[in-house]
Amino acid sequence: MKRSSRRTFLQALGGSAFALPLVNMLADSVAQAEGENLPMKFVGMYHPHGVASEYWAMRDTDTETEFDIAYDGCSLSPFDDAATYGKSFKDKILLIEGIDLTSRAGGHESAGAILTGSKISGTPLNMSLDQYLAFEMGLGAETRLASASLGVGMAQTETGRTISFGAGGVPLPKIIDPVQAFDLFFAGFALGDDPEAEARAARQRALGKSVIDLINGDINRLNPKLAAREKLKLDQHLTSIRELEKQFQEPTLSAACSVPVPPDPSLFPSIAAFNGGEPFFPVITELMTDMLAQAMACDLTRFATVFLTDRSDSQDHAIAHQYSASAAGLMNSPDAGPGSPGSWASLAAINLYNYKQIARFMQKLDEFGILDSTLIYATSDMGNPAEHRTTNVPTLLAGGASGRFRMGRRLRMAQDCPDDVYRCDPSEPSAGGNFLSPTPQNKILVSIAQAFGAEIEAYGTQDDGSDQGTLDGLV
Repeated sequence: MKRSSRRTFLQALGGSAFALPLVNMLADSVAQAEGENLPMKFVGMYHPHGVASEYWAMRDTDTETEFDIAYDGCSLSPFDDAATYGKSFKDKILLIEGIDLTSRAGGHESAGAILTGSKISGTPLNMSLDQYLAFEMGLGAETRLASASLGVGMAQTETGRTISFGAGGVPLPKIIDPVQAFDLFFAGFALGDDPEAEARAARQRALGKSVIDLINGDINRLNPKLAAREKLKLDQHLTSIRELEKQFQEPTLSAACSVPVPPDPSLFPSIAAFNGGEPFFPVITELMTDMLAQAMACDLTRFATVFLTDRSDSQDHAIAHQYSASAAGLMNSPDAGPGSPGSWASLAAINLYNYKQIARFMQKLDEFGILDSTLIYATSDMGNPAEHRTTNVPTLLAGGASGRFRMGRRLRMAQDCPDDVYRCDPSEPSAGGNFLSPTPQNKILVSIAQAFGAEIEAYGTQDDGSDQGTLDGLV
């Protein structure tokens, strides 16, 4: 009986015909005009393969507030492309150079440190910032979904394949199927005033509640038998179940939301990397970010992470490893050679693809009237990908952040080390050949948490004090 109920429940979710709310863009505009403060939202975004600094970093003619990102080949050009995205978002971005990940792991595993600020030891040692804001601070309690973890192509959750972690560094599953993402946000909403559709939605909610009751019973019997680490994982499952329970309550949408059609699966016959999904990644990415923007506009969630993946040509991994940096890509090392311009352009094209996705997401948020109340933190797992360095990772803050940070600027963090040592103090080597940086991303995490009202002075799990303090220059 239990197995049948669970199977029926999962099949019902997978085949949901409930549709996606389309926000009336006037609603938030009216609210803003009347002085209403919209709730602040946060999205952490990961993009792979580091950065071609030659087409990303500040140039000699740039200043903090006057800079060019529209020159030929610049990977940041989507943020100043009004012809494509309806307006320039140059005044809604804050570009930061010299930020280093403190993972001590090096390479792709460092993705696990982006939002945790943790010294990686197999897995992070603490929860990620999105979860801290949504659960520890309770800022996700009022919405139907406290937080969402989305991805493209890779459903794996091992360190390096996700950026969202629960208490104790337990990795959280991410959704890579647009149909499942649609159900996550919108299952249970009936189409229009159709009584039959409303009845189906009510039956689905009742079935969901009964299955959750059964699962809770199983967990309560299992809990006393588990070791400490396994109990951490179980606690995270319990948190997920409590979130799922919220989705089976009687759903309500604001008057600003109406219901069009769900994603069409024929647009993405395959969704997984290395299994035929690559050609469909661009459309999957657009569907995911479109749904997230609409869910946030309908105030169904305020916190999310998005794990982006390679372009459809599936050659990005090789391109990243062939990158041959100039001095710009080696933090102005006096020992840098001329590098290979062809490799800069190839890697910059990868960066361009990802920034196009982020710019399009910003466009959608702006159309829905919520860009000014949203903060996007987008970065990668390394700077120079050919050497797997976690120094000088590309760092972008975007949106309006409800005025908490001053946008429309470029910042370059000073390197607190001798002029002839470009990777800081060589007496403190970390795993992977990287060195401790004076400007860890932990300072960004503390700054973001404080912007949301947290009274903290440190974020992460480091043993050298690098998890303390805010980042100068953001406010």
